[in-house]
Amino acid sequence: MKFLVFEYSSIYFQENIISEGFSMLREILYDLDVIDEYSVDYLINSKLSIDNLSKCRPITVNDNLNEWLRCNIKSYDYIIFIAPEDEHLQYEITKIIEDENIKKIASDSTTSDICSSKIKTYNNICDVLKIPTLKVEVDNICSDAISEFIDENKTCIIKPDDRTSSDFIYKIHSLTEFRKIIKLYKDEDIKVALLQKYIKGESISISAICSRDDSKIISINSQQITEQDDNKIAYNGCITPLNHPLKDEIIKTSKKIIKQIPGLYGFIGIDYIIDDNKIYMVEINSRFTTPFIVLSENCSENLMKIIIDYCIDDKWSSIKFKDNGEFYKGDIL
Repeated sequence: MKFLVFEYSSIYFQENIISEGFSMLREILYDLDVIDEYSVDYLINSKLSIDNLSKCRPITVNDNLNEWLRCNIKSYDYIIFIAPEDEHLQYEITKIIEDENIKKIASDSTTSDICSSKIKTYNNICDVLKIPTLKVEVDNICSDAISEFIDENKTCIIKPDDRTSSDFIYKIHSLTEFRKIIKLYKDEDIKVALLQKYIKGESISISAICSRDDSKIISINSQQITEQDDNKIAYNGCITPLNHPLKDEIIKTSKKIIKQIPGLYGFIGIDYIIDDNKIYMVEINSRFTTPFIVLSENCSENLMKIIIDYCIDDKWSSIKFKDNGEFYKGDIL
């Protein structure tokens, strides 16, 4: 089988900024590099390189990714990629692959569209706990509704509807603070925001592998979340896998969510906040997420081989991790 692998930020590389995505790409390639029956090409910016690969072949692409894909992907049997939900980037790349009728180990474009919007995701999920949420059109503010929501909940979280990770997420306590963040969102061309009740709890996620007919929850992960001086909420990394006391309920909830979004495929993540043993869904990431870096390093078998066998041939190999591990953004370089 001939694979093409790429990660968005490793193509559109910004000087001195290396994201978790580059680390995910590296771990995917390390796994694929030792599988003799696979032929693997990967796309990367000319300013970046990945050491210690013997068989995976780099192809330099510095921009115009979509054009490159349209011209070249028919040469491959399967595409494996990572792209952010921001500005529908993941959706657009998925659509190109689907329009060219190339197989991929990634979620469907319809699913990407749903998961790219936190409010669309919420609207497509039922029978699980969700955080009380108010949708806010940044250019059409309903002050009465906003004021009532903030007064009722005292402390709120404000976040963009369609951004990746913890970008532009803030804790606020008043209408004045709300207006300050809305001004920032306008400057950043963020069109839709969400106000959510602040739930002071434990931030976790799950990592799952989804086939067309089933799913396997392979780990529960801590999320290392901090609040900065300007009330900005930041994601700093993860510890995984965890032996969580609510493991069975977390797995049950995750399976229920996955069944309601049938186009989820490959490696995905779901974020939660747990408060007083209540499991609140936060969002779905329909793509590889940061815990993959740690899980791949600590898996007793080849994690990418397990993912590919399960997704393509519906063959499942039980997963064991040698230990838990941690990843922090400061570790990337």
